[in-house]
Amino acid sequence: MDGAPRHEAARQFLAETVENRHQLGIAAQTLHELIHICTDSRRFEKPLSMDEAIGYGRSVWDGADVVRLLPSAGVFHRTLELLSTLKLGRKQILDTALAATLEASSVERLATFNDKDFEIFGFLEVVVPEDVH
Repeated sequence: MDGAPRHEAARQFLAETVENRHQLGIAAQTLHELIHICTDSRRFEKPLSMDEAIGYGRSVWDGADVVRLLPSAGVFHRTLELLSTLKLGRKQILDTALAATLEASSVERLATFNDKDFEIFGFLEVVVPEDVH
């Protein structure tokens, strides 16, 4: 979204991913968070309206080149196992659920600007878009 501090790095990373014919997987919970953030007037001078954010989320989810990632039935128990084993707290539940969803979907690489939040999951290679060229 224009106005986001790392918008250009994210845009370039996505363009290079598509150009290099790599698959782009998106988890539903990631788009839920995107809608939450894009409509937040504390983060953006001109946030999207809820209708605009929903439309954007739909267009990304329905993209021809997008692999849609949904949690399978086992993800809930895997999330609990990771929370317990890694001694994680309540503020890490959603990131842990996302990591478990990616693992269950055989995703090995995660692009994020919140790399510190995902480094603990040894089954994921964490990539920061602005660091990739």
